[in-house]
Amino acid sequence: MKKITVTLFQNGKRRALKAEPGELLSNVLQKNGVRSPMPCGGKGICKGCEALINGEKKLICATALEADTQVVLSVSGLQNIAEGKILPKRGPDPMYQSFGLAVDVGTTTLCASLISHSGEAVTVTAENPQTVFGADVISRIEKALYGGGAALAGYVREAVSGMADKLCRLSGISQDRIDAAVITGNTAMLYLLTGRSPETLSRAPFDADCLFGQYIPAKALGFSFSEGAQVYLPRCAAAFVGGDITTAVIACGMCGQNGSSLLIDVGTNGEIALWHEGELTCCSTAAGPAFEGAGITCGMYGASGAIDHVWHEDGVIRVSTIGGGHALGICGSGITDALSVMLELGVIDETGAFTGGSDSFPLQDGIHITAGDVRKIQLAKGSVRAGLETLLETAATPKAMIRSLYIAGGFGSYLNLENASSIGLIPRELLPSANVAGNAAHTGAVMLLQDKALVSFSEKMAAGCKALALDANPVFTENYINYMMFEE
Repeated sequence: MKKITVTLFQNGKRRALKAEPGELLSNVLQKNGVRSPMPCGGKGICKGCEALINGEKKLICATALEADTQVVLSVSGLQNIAEGKILPKRGPDPMYQSFGLAVDVGTTTLCASLISHSGEAVTVTAENPQTVFGADVISRIEKALYGGGAALAGYVREAVSGMADKLCRLSGISQDRIDAAVITGNTAMLYLLTGRSPETLSRAPFDADCLFGQYIPAKALGFSFSEGAQVYLPRCAAAFVGGDITTAVIACGMCGQNGSSLLIDVGTNGEIALWHEGELTCCSTAAGPAFEGAGITCGMYGASGAIDHVWHEDGVIRVSTIGGGHALGICGSGITDALSVMLELGVIDETGAFTGGSDSFPLQDGIHITAGDVRKIQLAKGSVRAGLETLLETAATPKAMIRSLYIAGGFGSYLNLENASSIGLIPRELLPSANVAGNAAHTGAVMLLQDKALVSFSEKMAAGCKALALDANPVFTENYINYMMFEE
């Protein structure tokens, strides 16, 4: 039977791929190393893999090939973080001698920095290529348990290696000059990076049989760093309170502070940490990837071209984009702003329902917010807020006692706190104490890289952390129902 030709256009390049009649386009792309995110894991229930197929917008995962086909994929790949990012200074006893690499492996987004002996740093971000197996941790754990562990590990290792290569080329060096690295991430991401079976994370009582806090030879992970280079994986506190929270807490300097403080890392997993009366308590909520732009109709992660802010003036909807260029999509902070504007204008009510007969709210250049998008944000923000309230209630900590609230995550880098409060994500009582901490997990990884003395401190801190389980927690369930509404 004659093979089908798939002509692929991506990033200004043209490729010809061969396929069997009836074969899914998603399978053809994966076989040829072309990675297109599939937030629902290829089930065809979202629009995350939508592409221009023979001139029409169709889902890659649901397109069976019957004839020669043209496919246009959106621009993807590495993005430089905005200039002016300040990273921690080199300490008296850093892990590296020549160049060190710090990486945050987020469920949706990767962030990496290369730091020289002189303290100069270059940073890039990229999408986590594991999104081809699903936007959430559970989808990827299931994939690993059914034989996909090696592919999941290979994808993220290749992505980290590609980022390291990009950073080295920007710095005019080769990868073998990197002599130490720190890679942080939630517990599941570290399992999938190292190729460890996540079986214990997938079933009750959902315990981790490895909490990391260990060095691994770079070569064992397939990295072409210097001979003998080691990669440090920060200690996790629990199965779903990972090394990313450990490094985020380090970055915010919470432990040892006078008074009580809160950290909310808003990502695919909403992780929350409370420092109160000398104890650290953490929990994790399944927020989903909506705040990182995944699964949203016109969503994208926080890269150049993403709408990061939305407001209205003189009856006109205004937007700004990261980098100031043409709008390509909308990221989490822009979605939060858009919902706040929609509430203020009465486009949606407190239940999230559209009020004027429409089910879409236009922003700019074909970018819009749909009723489905509102629902996804509603679920995500309800989960995060319920986790926060449950943590405070369980620890008997009144909001009035919180002296500092840190909002972390790539999403938090651009977040308008007032708008986040207006949709009910952040309690209004905590606004005066709120600080945007940016990607604190990544910053904390840099701090460990810069000062080995922090490693033992971080491990003791994580080991002493109390992890609050929210599954089957009646307080959390009640809070979740209450905070589904768009109310402050």
